Amino acid sequence: MDEFYGEWDAIPVDIHESRRNSYPLLQSHLRQKASQMMRRCARAHIPYVYCGSTALRLLGAETPEDLSGPGNAWDNAPPRTLKHSGDILHVVVHAPGERKTLPGVHMHVWKGLAPDSIQQFANGVQCLRPAAAWSSVAMDATMLQLIQIAESMERYGLATLADLRAFAGAHRFQGKRRCLRALSIARTGSASVKETELRVRLELRGLPAFAINYAVTGSAYDSRAEHTVDLAIAQYRVGLEYQGDQHRSDYRQYRRDRDKLGALAALGWTVFEVTQADLNSEEALDRLAMRVACVIAQQTGRDPHVARLTYARIGQAR
Repeated sequence: MDEFYGEWDAIPVDIHESRRNSYPLLQSHLRQKASQMMRRCARAHIPYVYCGSTALRLLGAETPEDLSGPGNAWDNAPPRTLKHSGDILHVVVHAPGERKTLPGVHMHVWKGLAPDSIQQFANGVQCLRPAAAWSSVAMDATMLQLIQIAESMERYGLATLADLRAFAGAHRFQGKRRCLRALSIARTGSASVKETELRVRLELRGLPAFAINYAVTGSAYDSRAEHTVDLAIAQYRVGLEYQGDQHRSDYRQYRRDRDKLGALAALGWTVFEVTQADLNSEEALDRLAMRVACVIAQQTGRDPHVARLTYARIGQAR
């Protein structure tokens, strides 16, 4: 039995066992939070179905609260700004008349909620299934957060993007159009929420669509595994590598990064290293976008250009 589920003393129904991620520290942190939330919900003995951020936490996915911060202040505010504490438990009922006032609980109404959108854990706790849980935060998350969580759910084996599209297309719920727009932008293969953020924010600046985890032919490690670039525009041999803390604190990782970047440079690639500092301000990201645009301009002969596009625009370009 997976330790993740063993900590709960309850095995969830219909959750994929495959939870692999290239950022194990982040995955471990999410698992710990999921275990804590499961114990809390089990002790609460609330006879309702958990939804929203509570359901996402139980499933081991990021929540909008996890993804908020100074670096996200640029993004469109969610349609519904909840004023209550992040410690509130979120549950869902079918009709307004079913609402009750319970301390520490916020009740949401989903009139079209179908029984097959609900799952029950072995300890009796009920929550929305992954696709329904993601849809239930549509009005409480920014557009970027919806995209990040959708890609994370696929990365963690909770639901594929196809699953999310099928659910959003077949059910009625508040925020459906926002979910469909987010899914028109979300893509398979992102290794972290930061890589998702970097890709989306640069495409909102008018840069061409990036290939994700692009394998560069003719460049490889000593093990003969091909070098990959986090985000790449292959026709112009320009790429981006998001460098988290582990890339600087782990010497072996640092050396591997140096060797890879040197090998790619020898093949004519320009690879920009990106850190959280580049995501913390619009100005820093504008500079990065312009640098990428300049590399492209050197090959096309056109003037470099950075635009301001909408989510609707980049979604239509897919």
